[in-house]
Amino acid sequence: MPSLPVSVALRGDGVDTPSSTHAVGSGAAIAVELIEDRAQIPLTAAEWNELVARNETNSIFQTYQWFDAWWRTFGDAHQLFFLLLRQEGRIVGFGAMMLRRMSFGTRRLEFVGTGNADYQDFVVPQDKQAALHAICEFLRAHCSRWRSACLTNVPSQSTTMFYLREAGRRFGLHLVEEGRVRCPALQLSDRQGAEKLLKKYSLKRPLNWFSSRGDVRFRNVASLDEIKDWLPAFFEQHAGRWHAVGRPSLFDTTRQRAFYLALAAGLHSAGWLLFSVLEFNGQPIAFHFGFDYFGSLIWYKPSFDTHYSEHSPGLLLTRKIIEDGLERSKRELDFTIGEEAFKDRFANISRFNVTLSVYHSAASALGARGWRWVRRNLGRARRKIFAARAVGPAPKGPASPESQQ
Repeated sequence: MPSLPVSVALRGDGVDTPSSTHAVGSGAAIAVELIEDRAQIPLTAAEWNELVARNETNSIFQTYQWFDAWWRTFGDAHQLFFLLLRQEGRIVGFGAMMLRRMSFGTRRLEFVGTGNADYQDFVVPQDKQAALHAICEFLRAHCSRWRSACLTNVPSQSTTMFYLREAGRRFGLHLVEEGRVRCPALQLSDRQGAEKLLKKYSLKRPLNWFSSRGDVRFRNVASLDEIKDWLPAFFEQHAGRWHAVGRPSLFDTTRQRAFYLALAAGLHSAGWLLFSVLEFNGQPIAFHFGFDYFGSLIWYKPSFDTHYSEHSPGLLLTRKIIEDGLERSKRELDFTIGEEAFKDRFANISRFNVTLSVYHSAASALGARGWRWVRRNLGRARRKIFAARAVGPAPKGPASPESQQ
């Protein structure tokens, strides 16, 4: 491995922290600085989001408001490992990362927001090859701080995947692809196709049932105060749905509720929150906590009243969100991660996210590949057994948000 050029930067609590520099080709060197104190990140919200907006995988999950809400809620349980990138003294990108303590005292590197963010990536709008080489060189030099890195939900179209593999080979890092997850979306720019979809009887049926029995109203709530008033009902609806099938809800924990409250405030101020309510005879029967970001509607967290489950309020909610997107000339409805069957009934394209593990030990990488092989084959065997044991007729009717959470 080539020797590591080291400079010293005073960061965080005043401790001298090494930073690496790297250049690929004839471009100016990129320096990596490690910041472990959130207060020392030298970026305003506007500067942060300007970098995100120019990033190839620009998403709401990379914004300052997302980072701020998540870190204020969950940051005390993690160690910040923020990688700031400078080129000729100018900030050109960052990797918002953290250390998570694992079993036996080991530490794993992850993106800040892992577990809640549907799309994650390094924010590097330019010179990405040089930037990721610099990051990998820095991580290899600091391998005593971490045992593995788990980069979840990186869009497969991101060049991050290619450049990480390239840099990994050069600096002795071993990459293991853990899996891929599909991210369906409905292209609203194909207006004719979207309108044709809404004319299907199975998607009109919930609207017909509710509208024939009372007043149906859908709206995006504009006032933050009103959103905050609705959030407890949203939490309870979500919890009621999951408890009805004997499973815990995300909102059984006070921290998740606190995160959504903080997220609502931050994203509302930026104009990106899309909190929708579906009312029947003046009562809320479904909510959606989602986003309106750079021309796309982002599907994130729905809820519905279980008293109306058999009449598919979730399908009606989805229909109304699509109609709203068409009316406001949005580009797409991105259903993000998840294999829920109801998404296939609306989506007309699919993208994929990749989860990638990084090891500085070849033995650890080999063990991870072996364990992945075991998990994959056990899963296949289990599915075959369940299929062989399955009896009785298939359930009638299409899958919906009510049956697929």
